Order: sequence, then C-alpha cells, then structure tokens
Amino acid sequence: MTTISAHDRPPGTHGEPAAAAAQLAEAIVAASAALSGKRDPQQIHDIIVEQATRLLGADLSLLHDARAPADGVRAIRLLASSGAPSALHGALGDLTSSASLALLAAESRRVEHAAADDAALERFADVRAIETCLKVRWVLAAPLLAAGRLLGVLTCAFGGRSAPPAELLPRVQALGALFALALASAEREGEPRDEREGEPRDERKPRRAVVAAAASAEAAEAQPRAEALLRDAQSALHEANARLAAEQQWLRSIIEGFPVAIAVFDERGGRSLLASRRCEQLCDGPHPLATPTSARRALLCAPGGRPLLHHEMPLVRAARGQGMTCEELWFRRSDGSHIPVVVSAGPVRDDHGTILGAIASYEDVTHFIERERLREEWLSIVAHDLKQPLTAITACAGMLSRRSEAADVRGWSRKILASAQRIERMAEDLLDASKLEARRFSLDRQPMDLCAQLRAAVELANMERPERAVVLAAEEGVPLVHADAARVDQVVGNLLLNAAKYGDPSAPTRVTLSRGEAEVEVAIENRGPGIHPDELPKLFQRFQRLTSGPSRRNLPGTGLGLYICKGIIEAHGGRIWARSAPDETTSFHFTLPLSEPSQGG
Repeated sequence: MTTISAHDRPPGTHGEPAAAAAQLAEAIVAASAALSGKRDPQQIHDIIVEQATRLLGADLSLLHDARAPADGVRAIRLLASSGAPSALHGALGDLTSSASLALLAAESRRVEHAAADDAALERFADVRAIETCLKVRWVLAAPLLAAGRLLGVLTCAFGGRSAPPAELLPRVQALGALFALALASAEREGEPRDEREGEPRDERKPRRAVVAAAASAEAAEAQPRAEALLRDAQSALHEANARLAAEQQWLRSIIEGFPVAIAVFDERGGRSLLASRRCEQLCDGPHPLATPTSARRALLCAPGGRPLLHHEMPLVRAARGQGMTCEELWFRRSDGSHIPVVVSAGPVRDDHGTILGAIASYEDVTHFIERERLREEWLSIVAHDLKQPLTAITACAGMLSRRSEAADVRGWSRKILASAQRIERMAEDLLDASKLEARRFSLDRQPMDLCAQLRAAVELANMERPERAVVLAAEEGVPLVHADAARVDQVVGNLLLNAAKYGDPSAPTRVTLSRGEAEVEVAIENRGPGIHPDELPKLFQRFQRLTSGPSRRNLPGTGLGLYICKGIIEAHGGRIWARSAPDETTSFHFTLPLSEPSQGG
C-alpha cells in the first residue's frame, strides 16, 4: 500500500490504466532513460522498436528508413524490428515499390492507422504481410519528424482490439518526437549521408561541414521542445504520484477505522498484505499471512484447532477466485487461547474481470457462540430432566395396563403409554441435537460386525411392522468397523422408520451393505412418492420437515431425526446423503471408514 500501484504503469504491465497524463509521463521517462547515452545507430534503432513494443503495448514494432525522394521514389527499407518472426523480414525489408501504410504515413507526415480488414489487406502490402503472419486486429504507422525532416517511420501492430484507444495516439506522437531526436543524434554521430559516394575525399569536407551545421541548427531548434515535453511529463508524473499517495492514505484510513477486522492480500504482488488494527487485535499481533511460517505468533485454524495450510486460508483461496461467505474459523493466539471468527472473503477484480488481489473480513463471534452454547446447554438440561417424569409415567401406565381388568382402563393406559414413549423419543432427539450443537457429542467406539448389526435391525423392523417387509443384501467378507454400535443402530432405526412412514406399503424396503476401498456403505431404499429435488439439500437440517408429498398427512416427528443421523455419521468420519426419483424410489446412504479407532473416541 506504500508503493506506486501497478494501475499507473504503462501498457504491457498488469492493472487498470490511470490518468492519461501519468501514463504519458512515465512512458517518456522510461524511453528517455533507455536511449540516454546511446551513440551507435543500430543500437538506437533496436532500442526504439523495443521501447515502442513495451510502452505502446504492441505485438510487433518495425522501424523503416524513409529517406527523401530520389527521382520521385521514396525509399522504405527496414532498419529494425521487435516481435517480428524471421518470415516477415523478407516481406517487409523493402517496401519502396509497394503501396504500404508506412509509405502513406511518410507522405502525409501524420499518424495513420487501419483495421486489418479486407480493404486494408488489399490496399497495403505491409498490413497484409503482418496480418497473414500474426493475425493482428489493427496496424499503426507514425512518421518520425525532427525539425521538419522525416527520419523514419515507426509501424506497430496490435491484436487486442479493433481500434486504438483514445489515450494511445497522443503517446505515439510524444514518443515519435523523442525517437526522432534520437535518430537525429545518431545521424550526427555517424557518417553523414552522401549521395555522391564517388566524390574525392577532399571535396566531401565542405559538404560535411554544411551537413553538420544544418544538423546542429536542427538540434538547437528541437532541444527546447524536448526539454519542455520532458518537464511537462515529469510534472504530470509527480502529480499522479501525489494523487495516488492521497488515495492510498484514504483507503488505509477507511480500513483502519472499519469496525470489522479487514485484511487485503495480493498474492501476485510479492504476497503483500495490509491488515487493520482490529485484525491485529484479534491475532494479538501480525496477521498469519504477514509473517513467515516459522515466526508466526497466531494461527488461523479450522473449528477444533487444526491449523490451516497456506492454500486453505481464505485470502489465498479468494485470490485464486474461490470466494467464501460466513465460514467459522478460529484465530489461535500465541498464549494458546482461541477466538472464533466468521470469515467472508472474495477476490478483488478489475473492469475486465482480472483478479488483482483479495479482501477478507473477520468478525469476532465469541459472544454469540457463548450465548448459543448456553442455550444448547439449557435445552440439554430440560431434555434430560424430562426423562425422569416420563420414565415414571411410562412405568405406571404399563403397570396399570397389566393389572387392570377393565377394558376401558387398559385402553386409556395404552394411549398414555404410547404418548409418553413419543414424548420420550422427542426428548432424546432434543438431547442429542443439543449435544451436537454444543460439541459435546461423544462416541463409544468398539469393533463392530456391521452385517450382524444390520441383520438384527432388519429382524426387529419386521417384528414391529410385519406389514412393511424389509430385506437385507450384504456383500461377503465385509470387515469389522470401529464404531459406536448403539449410535449406528439409532441411525439405521431412524432411516427404516422413515422408509415405513413415507414408502409404498406394498413394496419392500431394501437394505444393502457393500465395501469400498476405504469405507463400507449402507443404503436403505424404498419405493414411494419420492422427495422433490428442491428439498433434497435441506433434508439434514435441524427441524426440517418436507413441505410437499406425504408430509401433508401431518405425520409425527420433530424434524431432528435426519439432522441427528448426519451428526452421528460425520462424528464417525463418514458421509450421509439421499437420492430420490419422484414417484419411483428414494434411498438414503451412509458410509463408515475402514480405519483404526481414533484416540479419545
């Protein structure tokens, strides 16, 4: 944030254009520096085409000699090129006898340009040769004039667009004047042109003196113009730098005063980073990306404490086009404490969609998480305390049903028992959900025969609901898995109950067990109305009930069953998902990893 932005650099560098005056000034300064102190004519020719290619953003630059007409024919011969394949040199080496855009510029003494369309290709030999070889969009030819003398023609070809931008032509004119001065200087340093090569040496001296005097007069006339042009360019550059510094200070003030922690990152530009004071307060020091890995005082971690790798960090991902919104992470500070933050990050792009960097915000959510934890703990306590009276109600209702001989008493007691069992299941769901939210959900993992577990669950389902057939198909040789048998049974029971609620009573429910390379997969499939595609992504959310299909029958439930199933399976390191074809089949799948039990359950 303290250096000149890439936006103010000449074409050929990355970034958006700044003010035209600033670009023109920097281009003239760069070209002047490149030509300064050069005396060899061929070296000056090469520098001119190289600087033209870089400072004008051209794909190809050519410098042709355009000497004064001799016998009515102007000589147009190639002196130097930049970006031109060798195949072009033969076609463009001598354009004396051809109609060309370079000849048109030499005759008109003004900048000429033409789109590489059919008309230009037919009219101009140089445009035709360049387009055939490079497939450019347009070509420009500029006469190089010094003190009224034509010293050459500069030709540039461009492939990026079909017409020159408005700010380019003034730059071509300014650079053309500078290049013409360089050519005039080279002419003075070298052997003067003498069409009368056959003259005796002693007869050439007066002629050389006349030529040298004319050149000195031309240089004296051009010098004030060049100095004024350079002064204007330097003034414009100074003004642009001052304006840029003020804008950078304004941006820094905004970032520093913003109430949410902000960091701005440019991975391409030397991985520079600007972090606000609030961000450094959260980190208790520099942002993790602002210091080498070995010297980091703070770490950005996933929930639970695993430090993020460099490519996983939000700013790095955003700088590569992978934005993220409201993702929870942790700042782990040097004293071992951690601060939960919600992170949103996105790329910073220019008008053309090119990514220039990335910006991220970090909001401390410690207070909100603590409130949520207290709420979940309260819910857990309520659900736990409900179990004791429900147990008493269930026991008394069962005893009353067994001991009473009156039919109406037995009927009422069975209804009491069924309602109490329903409330007990709801309380269990609320308790499990609160444990998941408060991250106090624990597993008792032991080696488990999943095939035997599924067989027992299928037999129980057939006993409890004999009208809903359930069949099991299991691969042979499925190894033991390390899992909490009670929790896995809870998942399977919930999925079988859902299949019984929503499936076709006349079609059996199929349970399959298969083995993959690193996991085993269980699928429970039933035929029925199915689930609308819009509702599939929401199935495993808390308190989610279907809004279409069979749910309109107002079947009982809390909407927590699938949410709890997801929490149980993911706590084991597995995955759970659903597939459905409306009016055909619906299947729920979950996996369990084939790995050794983790330490600490």
